[in-house]
Amino acid sequence: MPEMIRDGSGKGFLVRVNSDNQMLTRATAVQQRLQSSVDGNYFEATTGETTITDAAETPIIYIKNDNTDNSKVIVIDRVFVDIWASTDGVGNGTLEYYKNPTITGGTDIVPINSNFGSAKAMVGTFKKSMTTLVDGGGTHWWWASFAASSSNVIEEGRIVIPPGYSFAIAYTAPPSNTSQVISINVAMFELDIALI
Repeated sequence: MPEMIRDGSGKGFLVRVNSDNQMLTRATAVQQRLQSSVDGNYFEATTGETTITDAAETPIIYIKNDNTDNSKVIVIDRVFVDIWASTDGVGNGTLEYYKNPTITGGTDIVPINSNFGSAKAMVGTFKKSMTTLVDGGGTHWWWASFAASSSNVIEEGRIVIPPGYSFAIAYTAPPSNTSQVISINVAMFELDIALI
């Protein structure tokens, strides 16, 4: 009997080969964010509403990958920023990203799994409203100007946080601000790069 490749599910399907001795296959493309969500590896961490009472830089959210498995990275997929009107503020506020900063203080955040049937939890340190945020080596590397009373979605998918590294976002309200509310939600997934 010739050797055959059979379907591993026990249904008896055989692999087809064309006249050029090429095996026929079919692939389905799925966005990584959807696959991660189906697998229970997609999470969202939110600050809720945070009130800024000055025009100084304020650390808003901090994410650190605490995995001990060096192949498991956190990929920042999207950042949602909602900014309310400023009292007494003039102009726009500024959002900044920090690579590998040091923080003190803050309130713990528990990232929510977007697959409601999954009990998986994301491994890491997640904080909001830190007391201080110190640049971790000259790397605050992205700035954006945001108008008051706006909702913004920043498509990322390119920020990879390896084990032991961290990421933070800070916000500076407009000059002369005495009260402004901001909320940031970070959507992210855990990816095992050994499987890529």
